[in-house]
Formats: sequence, C-alpha cells, structure tokens
Amino acid sequence: MDVLEKLQSTLRALNQVALARIRPGDSLQMLNEKSRLREWVKGSSQLEDVPLGTIEDALLAYRYNKNLKGLRQIRLVCYGCTQGGDADRLIENRELFEKLLDYVDRYKDKRRTFRKLYRGLLNSYFSYDPDSPANSMTGRANRETLRGFLAKHLASFVIGEFTPDWLGALAKYPELLSEHPGLSIEAQLLQGDWSVFDEICERLELDGGSWLVRQLVMAPLMAAGRMDDSTFKDYLDSLLLLLNDYPLFAATGLQILLDRYARCKDRAIHAQLRDFAVGLWGNPWLAAHQWQCGTEARAMLGHWLRRQLLSEFFTLLSNDDKANPRRLNFWDLYSEDLTGMYFALGREAYATGNMALYKFRSHAKGLVAKLTEEKHGVHTCIMQFKHHHVVEFNRENNVAYFYDTRQGTPSFYFGKGWVDIGAISVNDITQDVDVARVSKPLRHQDDEQLTWEGKFAQELGASENAIAAFCRKYQCDYEELRSGSQWIRPANHDQYGRQVWSVLQGWGFSYSAEEHAWYRPTYPSLN
Repeated sequence: MDVLEKLQSTLRALNQVALARIRPGDSLQMLNEKSRLREWVKGSSQLEDVPLGTIEDALLAYRYNKNLKGLRQIRLVCYGCTQGGDADRLIENRELFEKLLDYVDRYKDKRRTFRKLYRGLLNSYFSYDPDSPANSMTGRANRETLRGFLAKHLASFVIGEFTPDWLGALAKYPELLSEHPGLSIEAQLLQGDWSVFDEICERLELDGGSWLVRQLVMAPLMAAGRMDDSTFKDYLDSLLLLLNDYPLFAATGLQILLDRYARCKDRAIHAQLRDFAVGLWGNPWLAAHQWQCGTEARAMLGHWLRRQLLSEFFTLLSNDDKANPRRLNFWDLYSEDLTGMYFALGREAYATGNMALYKFRSHAKGLVAKLTEEKHGVHTCIMQFKHHHVVEFNRENNVAYFYDTRQGTPSFYFGKGWVDIGAISVNDITQDVDVARVSKPLRHQDDEQLTWEGKFAQELGASENAIAAFCRKYQCDYEELRSGSQWIRPANHDQYGRQVWSVLQGWGFSYSAEEHAWYRPTYPSLN
C-alpha cells in the first residue's frame, strides 16, 4: 500500500468515527459549511475585477515584445484584448490576436487554469460590439475566430455541482455562442416569459448596454416583423412590455413594430402601441425630427391620435349626450382628413386629481393653449383640414365656426387666451382679430331637410377618406360605376337614425327605394 492509499484509509476511518459521534444540530453546521465551500469554488471562477492599469501594462508589453511571458500576463491580455482606442485594440491585430489564442490553447489540458483564461476571453467577447461602426474588418474577423474558439472548447468543460454560474449558463444555452444568440430565447420572450432572459443576464453578469442583451431583446422583435398579421398582433402587447423594461432599445424596437403594423390589412387602433409611441417620440405631426419609422406608419399613428383626442374632447370636456354622441360620430368620419388640431382650454380642464384630464393633456402635449377668461368651463377644439378650419366648443348649443382657408389663413382669439390656428404651434400669438371674421357659423340644429350633420357635411364635402370611414362605421358597401356614379348600399338601413343618412344627403347622395341604396348620379368635384 503506497502513501496516498494509507492516507485515504486513515481519513476514512476517522470519518466513520466522527459520523458515529455526531450530535443533533451538527448536521446544520455541516450543511452551512458545504454551502460556503460551494460558493467559494464557484466564486473562484467568476469574472475577476482586474485593475485597469495592470491590463494596460500587460497589453503594452505584449505589443512591444510580440510574446507573452507567464500565465499572469496571458490572463490579463485575455481580459483586455478589446480595450483601448479603436485602432489600438488587440482584437484589431490579426497576428497578435491569433497568437494569444494559441497561447491559451496550450493550457486546455489544465482544466482550472484554462477555465480562468476562457473566462477572460469570454468577457472580451461580450464587450466587443459586432455592430459598432468603429470596428474594422480585421476586428470583425477576429471576433468570429474568438466565437468559434469559445464554442469549440465549451464542450470540453465538465459540468457538475460546482460549475460556475457563467459556465452553467453557457452549457445550458450554447446558442449564446452561435451567430444568432437571440434565437435561444426568442420563443420565451414572445410569450412574455422573461425568466430565461433574466437568468442569462444574471449568470453571465451582463448589463443592460451589452450587445448580447440588445440581440436577445431584438430577436423577438425581428421575428415579429416576419409574422403574419394575426400572429404579430397576438404578440404585440408582450413586445411592448419588453421595450418598456429595456428602454435603451425602445426606439429601434418601436420602429419595427410601427412599420409592421402599418403593413397590416386591418389597422385598427392599438391603444397601447399608440400611447407608447406618443410617450416616446411625442406628437407624430409636430415632432418631425424624432420620428424614425416610415411615413405610412407615422401617418397611421397621427390618425389614431387625432381620433383619440376627438374622443376625449367630446366625452371628457363636452356636455354631449353620452348615450348618443352625435358630434363625436360625425367628426370621426373626417378624422383621417385632419391635417392638425389644437385646443384652447378653460381652467376646469386643469383640475387636479383628474387622471382622465391629465391623460388627455398628455396626449395633446404641444397642442394646448390655456384660456384665462372668467368662463372657466369653456373649451374649444380647433380642427384643421386642407380647405377648412373648424372651431367646435365643448357645449353643443354653441355655434361651430367654419373658416375657408382658400380666403386666407384665419386667426382669432377667445377672451384673453390668444390662439393662431394657422400657426405651427399654439405658442404663436395673433391679437386684435375678431372671432367672427370671414367665418361661417353653423348651429347644431336640425330642420326638415337636413340634420345639422348633413349641413356640416355639405360644407366640408365628401373626401375618399370620409366615404370609406362612413362605410366602415355604418356597415355599407361602396361601389363606383364606370359612368362615374357612386353607390352606397347599407346592410341594414333601419339600424341607424336620420342623422346618419343626412350625412349622405349633405354629400349629394339620394336614396333609391328600388335599390335600397344611396347614389350620386355623377362624380362631383370634391371640396
């Protein structure tokens, strides 16, 4: 029996005696000690906090001497091969970087030492952003070489109870060292499950600005851009939550979501997407420099916001009949034709503690002027169209003022709150102009021929957007014949009241009892 066998036999006998003499409570102490040992073993292979100065010294010596002297210098260079200026980084030097990997490879049979060197290289790999424009072609090629080196040697590690967290994460998710690491957790993130994502970030000690975090976050967003409409909409809420939690990537991710939604056949208002976009970039028709999505997506969002502002004005601030919101229903038909809108609000719109009003003012940021007159409950909505500006008050019994912009850009004021509705911003003020100048006042009053909706429609005319909105809203089919005549066929004519069909009359349509449809015999020129 050799010396080691004798030592093992002696220790075995001592352990048996010690276990026989164990007392109640001693096992708890042993478990605690076992836990401490496990943490000590794992901790010995965690990311090392190496002083920057020593790394710089090791890199400088390596560049000067073209060789590495000793394990310590190799380890320091592994941690620092991506540090320094753009042109000075070791990873940008093909000869020295490949030589470094050769040095590290010589230690592959010394498991503990190789693991420390591997950890340093892994840290450098995660710190070198593959998408940075500062990277050279040589640096990108060396990064791919490093990725292949790390992926190749990952399988050589023995994974057991005392495996460090970072190594356990790589062994569990080897796709992290693939060309597309985000594919490893794409499905979980699309389902709104961030547990795996959080596990990877914690065990690999990644911060929110890491390129790997960016690729993990962007992977499901890129996948969403390739989905069919229905699947994309199913995942949209989860993706917005992901961007909310990782705002560093919100702008890029939001651009993908908006452009994809704009390509959907059915572009129904998505309130969460609208609010997230407006909260991040502001008003889509004011903050031009901030909007990174396509023109079509921005126009879509502008339409959504205008509809939302109209809805909030005629529900929160007006005295309209809530059971029959006629004004909102009418102006909703023209919401896609709006080129802009502004609000002049009395003090009651600024009531503290009213979250609904606060949300309205947030949506209308940059579009609001505060009235200072004594009538605190007076509020106005100023709607801008191609050829008209229309002023509606919060009270239905107030006259609505129509301005024909072909006769000049109108300017007016309300009490002491001055507003120039032809200006880009409500901060531009024009004084000493009468509200009734060159305006056409129309009352919300029905008569035997037309309801007020018909009179307003007669003044504004029928745009393609307004006709399309009417048919969607009131379940009608639209047909345009070669002769130029237009037909609107309701699915159920009796389902809606006179004020609805009066709009068609205002647009010049007549009802055909024989066809059960509305028609215009010739295509009139639009106002």
